[in-house]
Amino acid sequence: MPVRFVQCKTAASRSRLPGLDWAVNPFRGCSHACAYCYAQDVTRFELGRPWGDVIEVKVNIVQKLKKELTNGAKGVYGLGTVTDPYQSLEGKFELTRGCLAVLKKAGAEVSILTKSDLVLRDVDILMGWTAAEVGVSVASLDRAITGVLEPGAPSPEKRLDALRKLSEAGVRTYLMAAPIIRGLSDSEENLRALVNQANSSGVSAIMWDKFNPKTMATSRLRMRLAEKGFERPNPLTMDDVSRIRSILGSECARAGIELLDAF
Repeated sequence: MPVRFVQCKTAASRSRLPGLDWAVNPFRGCSHACAYCYAQDVTRFELGRPWGDVIEVKVNIVQKLKKELTNGAKGVYGLGTVTDPYQSLEGKFELTRGCLAVLKKAGAEVSILTKSDLVLRDVDILMGWTAAEVGVSVASLDRAITGVLEPGAPSPEKRLDALRKLSEAGVRTYLMAAPIIRGLSDSEENLRALVNQANSSGVSAIMWDKFNPKTMATSRLRMRLAEKGFERPNPLTMDDVSRIRSILGSECARAGIELLDAF
């Protein structure tokens, strides 16, 4: 996997995602190489190569962020909007950890989204930070599916364990049930299992999102699934969406967990 070391011009950029004012992404590209990821479509990064084949490391992002927050932080800062802030290279370079330290000192409100249990390394920073939350993304508990869809990501079990340990440490957490893909992660059995596991992990909410077929990621997803012998998934219909929301809603209500629609 080629790695490039680059200098970023800015550390925090304006975010158009609901609930986030700023986006902080220490890397471009992502070693998790999720077949459904929209980030390559959004960033137009290395479109001629498979997603996750090249990673850029923004070596000066911590220093840039510190300078940008000289007068304090304003708004909500999202870590992990177009890359996973805890992908494997973070273990070596600790850029996300450095950014978190700067954001905490500046009194920032922070929302982290990851697929990695490496987030547990930074529990010392996250503990007692009432303005910080961590979301961990899990679409399915079936390793046969996640191994195809998310080949570079830690197992669902490791992610759920990370949620549990973060919750036990007093960190506000939520489960990102996404993407829900027809025929792969939309079964009642899988949805109920996600809520049960989320409840056991102590999360305060579940956010769910369906796979968006109107992206280039659709072709990547279909190619990956075809290579592994899975059937080509069809887009969720309105009836599917209503059914999924109904199942998740009733299960979350039973568990006392808030259900949120993403984006």
